[in-house]
Amino acid sequence: MSAADTASEETLLSNIRERFVRVAGEDGSVDQDELAQALSLRDPYYAKRLFDMVDSDHSGEIDADEFITFVKGIMSGSEEEKLRFAFRLHDPDDSGTIEPTELHQILESSLSQHGASLPDEAIDNLTDALFRRADDDGNGSISFEEFRAVLDAYPKLKKQMTFSAATWLRPARPSTKKAPGLGDWIKEQVSAAKNDPLAAWFLAIYALVNVGLFWNAVDTYAQEGANIYVQIARGCGACLNFNGALILIPMLRHLLTRVRASVLGELIPVDHAIAFHKIVGHAMLAFALIHTAAHLVNYTTLEGGIPTYLFGTSAGLTGLILTLVFLVMWVCALDFVRRGGHFELFYITHMGYFAWFILCLMHGPVFWMWAGVPILGYLIERVVRFRNTRRAFQVSALDPLPSSVTRVEMQLPDKFRYKPGDYVFIKYPPVSKHEWHPFTVTSCPEETGILSVHVRGLGNWTKKLHAHAKSLRPEDDKAAAFIDGPYGTPSISIFQSEVAVMIGAGIGVTPFAAILKSIFERRETGTEDLKVKKTYFMWMNRDQYAFEWFSEMLCGLEARDPDGAYLDARVFLTGVKLDMTSATLDVALDVHQEETGRDLFTGLRNRTILDRPNWKGEFQRIAKENEGKKVTIFFCGPAPLAKLLAREAAANGFGFHKENF
Repeated sequence: MSAADTASEETLLSNIRERFVRVAGEDGSVDQDELAQALSLRDPYYAKRLFDMVDSDHSGEIDADEFITFVKGIMSGSEEEKLRFAFRLHDPDDSGTIEPTELHQILESSLSQHGASLPDEAIDNLTDALFRRADDDGNGSISFEEFRAVLDAYPKLKKQMTFSAATWLRPARPSTKKAPGLGDWIKEQVSAAKNDPLAAWFLAIYALVNVGLFWNAVDTYAQEGANIYVQIARGCGACLNFNGALILIPMLRHLLTRVRASVLGELIPVDHAIAFHKIVGHAMLAFALIHTAAHLVNYTTLEGGIPTYLFGTSAGLTGLILTLVFLVMWVCALDFVRRGGHFELFYITHMGYFAWFILCLMHGPVFWMWAGVPILGYLIERVVRFRNTRRAFQVSALDPLPSSVTRVEMQLPDKFRYKPGDYVFIKYPPVSKHEWHPFTVTSCPEETGILSVHVRGLGNWTKKLHAHAKSLRPEDDKAAAFIDGPYGTPSISIFQSEVAVMIGAGIGVTPFAAILKSIFERRETGTEDLKVKKTYFMWMNRDQYAFEWFSEMLCGLEARDPDGAYLDARVFLTGVKLDMTSATLDVALDVHQEETGRDLFTGLRNRTILDRPNWKGEFQRIAKENEGKKVTIFFCGPAPLAKLLAREAAANGFGFHKENF
């Protein structure tokens, strides 16, 4: 071992000792429960077995020296010694062999440790499959040599197991995430520009228009002899006129749905309407604060000072109220409010835009010239939406599903039309008589007469809906719901893609459920507007139960593609971390899939991956399989993952579209 390796090992041991002492407290030792808590061992088998292995003197307690001695032995040991540690973990009676009942216990405990479960029959099947693979001599037990031989067939897993032998014994500590720096932000913008040059050019033009308006106003008032404070205030005011008119346009949903379906959809980045609305909102707040501050400083130079001009003039008073109204709207629209279980607060405060526009028309003498047409368009939009949202749709099914998801199915009138990937706003009076919430349609148009959505219980309204669904009996009548929409999304362009890669995280799978079904229907009927030659579908969930939402549908689609040439579906169980507690389960699932051709969790051709996806590897695999073809990524899920996928897509020359939800 080199001096650097020795120093690294000593640093690690010192770190482990420090955290062990912190866990042990004043008495300097830990019992089985404390060790389990420190190592995040949820299953009692692993807690007891590991404690027995470390407690060499069988005193019922482990002190720091005893623990460090054990860890050091694992760290300094050879690969074989580390594998023997893993083997002993599977051999609770230290007999030197693993019996079928012990392997069954390990698999059951591995599932429990990671919050998963399978029926006893399924665990028996896993046990039998792995035993057949490992028990070479057929004597009914697995020796260490047979255990090692199985792992030799899985070098990556074997490396992971030996690597984690020591690091797994590190007491947990709070994770510390490095805040993104300027370099990270620049990389994100470069990736975004590569993935969507049209949006990048649009933003550049938007920024240049703001700069031009600002400097034109500054120059005009400078020539009139105004001081620098007035110049800045007027420059920001000119930008506020422009942005105040512009902020309405991304909210004209009917207009944007029509634009997306027309030739203009190729020239205007309508897919980014919501993101652009947010950018304009942030810019308006900045301009408003600078505009207000500049005027306040200017007031101090005038006779009477701030009170006279702020409270004694119409411009000052309306400007103050405008700033306060907009500030409240802006704060309550931030993610920590909107996605933090307080959607109602966001919804109610955002209604303040009625007051904001009235006050702005009173405050700015030329604002009506900028905002007149957008306001008229918005009023027309509201009239259309008011007329359409008066229609009642009978709810035919309200099913509570695993992971706090509710499936809502409604009967549709004959003239109601929607496209795959569309979203609708729904109002359900038994939960709330006034609130509207947006959800992606999960049925496809070919399923005539129905429209369904899957609602994840995240906020107050969605949780109430799930509780209401659970309280209903099958024979109970369901109330009618009201629909606003449908409205188009970026997902509709999937049908024009050569190779479509659909990636969903959690409930983000919903747009792709309808699209996949529709793709297969169009493919089998020979529809001319379908350009897709290959589809990839990747779905991530923290727990296995969420896969129940659409696994039956996916299995049905795979049955319609028996050779797997058209659909490559993969699911990832991200709540499982590959370590000592999941390695054997991972091998057993692999062996079972090889023998049966089906995954035990989902029934799909490809087995469930017990970890987060290796996106670099996944994208390189797709690029290799589709060399010379245009690959486009479609993602629906959280923003941090979207940034990562955008970078990887750009690195591989893939197109990238993100669905907001």
